[in-house]
Amino acid sequence: MDVYIVLAIMAFMIIGFLLGKWPFGLTTMTCCALLAITKVMTVQEAFSGFANKNVLLVAGMFVVSAAFGRTSIVSNMQKKLTSFKGGKSDLIFVTVLFLVAIVLCQFLNNTATLTIMIMFVATLGNTGEVTTSRILLPIMGVISMWTGKLPIGGGAARAARTNALYEGIVGDSSQLLDFLDPFKVTVIPCIIITIYAILAYRVLPKQDIDESKLGKVKETQAISKRDEVITIFVFVGVMICMFLNSLLGDLMFICPIIGALILAFTKTMSIKDIVNKLTGDSVFMLAGALVMADALGNTGAGELIGKGILSLLGGSPNPIFVMFVFAIITTLLTTFISNSATQNVFIPIAASTAVAANMDPRGLVMIVVFCANCAVMFPTGSPSCAIAFSAGGYDIVKSMKFTLPFCILAIVSIVLSANYFFPVFG
Repeated sequence: MDVYIVLAIMAFMIIGFLLGKWPFGLTTMTCCALLAITKVMTVQEAFSGFANKNVLLVAGMFVVSAAFGRTSIVSNMQKKLTSFKGGKSDLIFVTVLFLVAIVLCQFLNNTATLTIMIMFVATLGNTGEVTTSRILLPIMGVISMWTGKLPIGGGAARAARTNALYEGIVGDSSQLLDFLDPFKVTVIPCIIITIYAILAYRVLPKQDIDESKLGKVKETQAISKRDEVITIFVFVGVMICMFLNSLLGDLMFICPIIGALILAFTKTMSIKDIVNKLTGDSVFMLAGALVMADALGNTGAGELIGKGILSLLGGSPNPIFVMFVFAIITTLLTTFISNSATQNVFIPIAASTAVAANMDPRGLVMIVVFCANCAVMFPTGSPSCAIAFSAGGYDIVKSMKFTLPFCILAIVSIVLSANYFFPVFG
């Protein structure tokens, strides 16, 4: 009976994510409450996600990354980028433009990074090879793929966030992602896509841009020199701890929390801001999703889902074929619903399918994580995608000369990379 109850609650969670009417955290907390009410889990078990080390790490990193985002790093990057404009070859300028965007999106979300980059692309005009209309969509695509991919800033918690979505489904802890796994699996595909964008932006047409649709960069108040020094010290310290995870063991998971405490005691960041980050929707979502993964694993519901998907794919399909199927479906789905919702829905399903097929789940999970950000073909892909399409006045069909090869390269490269690092054939 518990299996069917968990499947019903899982269906509710998926529908909630897809509808997008409620915060993700509200949806997963409702699932936790339902697990307790139906006595599938005890109250302690149903809300145990808040004590999970991965959730603690992610919550702490939200605080540390937010504090670092207030430093002068962003403004200095803007000045550096401006120095490259004019007098340089198009290739150098475009390359530097993308590199700056890649660095920024390790500390900011897609939309925030795009709005900063808009300051530069909006002044390019409609003459020459590098124009606003040609570069806006490619740079949005590169930002989407690179956000949080480097093991710094928000990307330092990428493995922990992903593990929280499926660790209860796998019985072997060796099948969870290590700190550097997300980086090593995605870095080559990201580089391939970036090179493509740098070379292929010319296939997009030159056209006038409606500057009123470009949006404005939100001004942030400068922090004092003292606060900036403390923030950088805390950020660097936490990053060092992340890289020393093999030596620190479980202590690594509380390093971001210690960093947040230092920011609080030194009044570098207000208690209100810290609490807002520690109790954000993403934290509640992770805590709830982790418990749902436990429920799927403990009751056998996850195995039932996996076997069901395998039967739809032909009983015992080729593992590479399974990888491509998940890559394609994830890419298509993320085009119409949010990236986060796509990941939240498909990571547990991918892990369950891998376990049922006796595959290493890490490769399939990383494919979902990567392809869930490949939202470049339609304005519905993400807020930043909507801004780019609206401001650039792109025709969806005509822009596919750029976006379709972009998605194909993303799918093929991530499948090959995932299979290389986590081979399905052992």
